[in-house]
Amino acid sequence: MPDNSQSVFEPSDSFVLAAIGLNKLIVILCAVAMGLAGVAYGLVRQPTYTASASLQIGQVNPNSPGFLGYVQSASSLATAFSRSIAAAPVLDSVDKKLGLPPTQATQRLSSEPIPLSPVFRVIATGSSESQATRLANVAAGAIVAYESHSNSANPQANSLLKGYRGTALDVQRAKAKLGSLEEEGAPSPALLEAEAAKIAAQVKLKAIGNAYNAAIVSQAPRTGLVTLLAGATSAESDRSSKIELYGFIGFLIGLVVGCAVAVLRERRHLSRSSTAPMPSPA
Repeated sequence: MPDNSQSVFEPSDSFVLAAIGLNKLIVILCAVAMGLAGVAYGLVRQPTYTASASLQIGQVNPNSPGFLGYVQSASSLATAFSRSIAAAPVLDSVDKKLGLPPTQATQRLSSEPIPLSPVFRVIATGSSESQATRLANVAAGAIVAYESHSNSANPQANSLLKGYRGTALDVQRAKAKLGSLEEEGAPSPALLEAEAAKIAAQVKLKAIGNAYNAAIVSQAPRTGLVTLLAGATSAESDRSSKIELYGFIGFLIGLVVGCAVAVLRERRHLSRSSTAPMPSPA
């Protein structure tokens, strides 16, 4: 016995195409109606504005001999420094200036390096153009301050400076003790010991001074490491793009709904015709 389950429970492709062809108007009306509904939703929704500020690593000098190497290294630094958008000091600065908690700021802030360049962008969103531009500029300024402080601060240099001051005092004490012993006419062993203590303190002072100078020279500059290349002056709204997107999605949903209605309508007609009583012969 032939299997007619597909024709009963699952319409064939030819039946679907035929149903759509017989009910083209229904399909078109559903697609247009859902598309208009999507456009209407895009019009009434609150648009999101996006602004960006550009930051640069170091100072660009195309005439310098090491310009190519600088671009390559600065590109890597731009990728690394762009991640500082989520640093706690940056978010704290945004919170102090704009009253935006870190949990909300992280949702509205992002950053991206520009490939093969020493530049990265700070991207901010907001419900208005002014909100987005202000957030982008404040976050960019916070990154500049954070990177300048974190890369120039050297805990080792501070510790060496403190040790240098203490050792300088030890040198002065050793000199004073040696002079006092010489005035008192102390025996030679005591003078030799005092002289050795003075020399040891002087050698230690010189060593600490050399280490401190090296630490200062090796640390990054306090200014110019990250600079603001271009601040945010305007913001783009996503209203147009969202209207197009929601309209297109609504149109596709309408097509699917219209095709389903067309198939159901033809199946109902087919079911009614199959159950209708046959006319009796005359």
